[in-house]
Amino acid sequence: MKRGILFAFLCAFVVGTTALTLVVAAFVRPQAFRQIFFESKLASWHLNGDDDKSNAEIVSQSNYAVVTVIAMRAVSNETNRAADSATPPDSNVQRGTGTGFVIEASGLIVTNEHVIRSADRIRVRLADGREYKALVQGSDPATDIALLKIEAAGLTTLAFADSDDIQVGDSVIAIGNPLEYEHSVTAGIVSALGRKVYGDQPFENFIQTDAAINRGNSGGPLLNKSGEVIGVNTVIRADSRGISFAVPSNTVKRVVEQLRAYGFVARGYLGLRPETLTQEFREGLGFGDLQGVLVAYVAPDTPASRAGLLAYDVLTDFDGEPLRHSDDFFNVVANTHPHQQVKINLIRAGQKMTLAVTLDRRPPEANERPTETRPAIQKTNLPLGFAVRELSPESLQASSSGNGSSGATVKSAVKAGVVISDIDPLGPAAEMRWLAGYVIIEANRQPIRNMEDFQRITANLRNGAALVLRVTSANASSNSASESRLVALRVGEEK
Repeated sequence: MKRGILFAFLCAFVVGTTALTLVVAAFVRPQAFRQIFFESKLASWHLNGDDDKSNAEIVSQSNYAVVTVIAMRAVSNETNRAADSATPPDSNVQRGTGTGFVIEASGLIVTNEHVIRSADRIRVRLADGREYKALVQGSDPATDIALLKIEAAGLTTLAFADSDDIQVGDSVIAIGNPLEYEHSVTAGIVSALGRKVYGDQPFENFIQTDAAINRGNSGGPLLNKSGEVIGVNTVIRADSRGISFAVPSNTVKRVVEQLRAYGFVARGYLGLRPETLTQEFREGLGFGDLQGVLVAYVAPDTPASRAGLLAYDVLTDFDGEPLRHSDDFFNVVANTHPHQQVKINLIRAGQKMTLAVTLDRRPPEANERPTETRPAIQKTNLPLGFAVRELSPESLQASSSGNGSSGATVKSAVKAGVVISDIDPLGPAAEMRWLAGYVIIEANRQPIRNMEDFQRITANLRNGAALVLRVTSANASSNSASESRLVALRVGEEK
C-alpha cells in the first residue's frame, strides 16, 4: 500500500516538474520553444506528405521536354483552298501543328495520331528552337497515339504516372502549342474519369479536364502536381468551353510499348458482341441479380464460336478479371495478345461453365460496338414506343434506303421478322437511339417470323415489364457481327 502511494507521488512530481519547465521555457525562450516543438513537427509533416510542387516548378522542369510537331502534306491548289489552314491558297503544301513530348533522351516522342496522319514530312521543334526531321515509329488510330523518333541525344524527358491513381478534383497542368502560341501553360482539375466522347468506339476511356485546351494542344502532356504525365491531350469540344479530354497514361504506356516493338498495336479478338447486363435485361431474361456481361451475338468462324460461346451466355470473368460492363470486356480483350489462350467463366441457363479460348488478332475494320445515330421521328403515342410492319422485299428495300444504303437491290440474310416502321420521340425506343428500319428477329428469346409472332409475344405485356429484343440491320449479311444486337426496354414507360 505504501509503495503504491509512493509511486503515485513520484509520477505526479515528475509530470508537474516537466509541465512547469515547459511553461518557464515558453516564456523565457519562446523562439527556441517554437523551433523545438512546432517547426520540427511541421518539417516532419512536409517530408511525409505529397511531393507536390508549385506550378512554376512543374513548368520550369517540364517545358524543355515539350515539343512542337509540324506536319506537312502535299495538296492540290483546289484542296488547299478548301482546307481550313493558315497556308496561303496558292501553296501546294498544307501545314499543321500539334504538340508532343519526349519520353526518352535518345529522341522518342509521343504525340497524337491525328496530328501526323497522312503527313508527307514531319518536323519537330524543341523548346530551344532546334528543329529535327521526325520519323514515325508507329501509330494507333484506335487510341489516337503516335510515336516519333528524332536523331538527338541528351534531351529532357517526362515520366508517366499511374493514371489509375488519379481522382476527380486533382490539380492538373497542360503544356502545348494552342493556335501556334508555343509552350502555353494552362491549369485546372480532373473533371471526370472514364468519359466517352464519340460513343461508337470500344476503347474510349478519356480523362475529362477543365484546363484550357485548344487546337494545337493535341498530343501535349497533362501533368499532375509532381510533374508526371497522367494523360495525352487529345479531344476538345468545339461547342463548349472548359471541357477537354486526354488519353490516360496507362493506356498510352501500353500502346507505346507495342509501337516501339512492332510499329502497330496488335489487339486480341473474340468475335462477339457484349452488352452491359442492365436491370431490364435481367428481368426480361430471368437472370435475377446475376452480375456479368451478356453475349448478344457470336459471329461465325471466330474464336468465340470455335470455343463454344453462345448468345445469351453471361460472362462473369475473363482470365481472372471480373466483368461488370461491356467496357470491361473491350478493355481486357484488347489488352490481351493475339494467339494467347485465356479462360472465360460464364453462366449458361443457370449453370457455371469455364471455356478455354485462343484469341485472334483483331481485324482493323472490326467495330464491335455499333455506330448509333438518333432516328428521324415521325409519330407519337405508340403503345410500345415503336410500331412494326410485316417483313417484305419492299419493306427491306425501304429500310435499307432509310439506313443510308445506295438504294440498290437488297441482298439480305434476313428472311424473317418484323420491321420497325416508326418511333415515339418520348418512348424508350427513342431514348435508346434505335433506327427506324431495323428488323426484329427475336423477342424475349423467342423467334419472330412474322407480325403474328410479334403480337402474340407482346400483346399481354404489363405496364413496366421488360422486353428484350434482338434486332439486325435490314441489309445485314449472315456473318456480320456488327449489325445484330440485343436491346432491352420497359413497356409503357415515358422518357
